[in-house]
Amino acid sequence: METTPITIFGFLIIIMCLLLILVILIQNPKKESINQTFMEKNFRFFGVKRTNTFLENFTWFLSIIIFFLTLFFNFFLKSKH
Repeated sequence: METTPITIFGFLIIIMCLLLILVILIQNPKKESINQTFMEKNFRFFGVKRTNTFLENFTWFLSIIIFFLTLFFNFFLKSKH
């Protein structure tokens, strides 16, 4: 089986999307809610502010990576035909 750029980019897009979903689900919500006391206990490893900043920056980074991977995937898909 030959590994083509289409297969590699498709696999990378799927992995990045799963990571993005995970990072979004981990983030501390901006609004105060009933679950805030539960969430505060889970975000003690870096501190809540630093963790939220890191996760927000990582979300932007993953979004940009997915955008460019999708463009490259489309480019290789069109050049294949």
